[in-house]
Amino acid sequence: MSSFDTESEDSQSIEQILNALSVETNRKILSALNKPMTAAELVDECDLSTSTVYRKLDRLSNSGLIKEHLAVDSENGRCSQYERNIERVSVSLSSDGRMTIQVEQPSGRRRKKKTWKPYEK
Repeated sequence: MSSFDTESEDSQSIEQILNALSVETNRKILSALNKPMTAAELVDECDLSTSTVYRKLDRLSNSGLIKEHLAVDSENGRCSQYERNIERVSVSLSSDGRMTIQVEQPSGRRRKKKTWKPYEK
């Protein structure tokens, strides 16, 4: 077990982000979101079931990795569109054994950062 230093109040959200990124289906959806898309578009793009897409969108939204917007479509009326809410996630390991996870959100948004100290016996 290791301890950690938190440079922001976002340590819980960092944990949620790492957990969400550990799931291949979530990564597939994030990769597909290179532009705002509806759940139906993601079903087609990612070749997933509708229930899976909605379940994964809910998890990605709760972790802050995506944002949901209400859009108006001339064919279907109102619908939700989803877009990525991150630009970069990086992991670094320093020579003293500290591991740092940094999440960068789109321009104008703050960064989330968490550092784990090396395990000490």
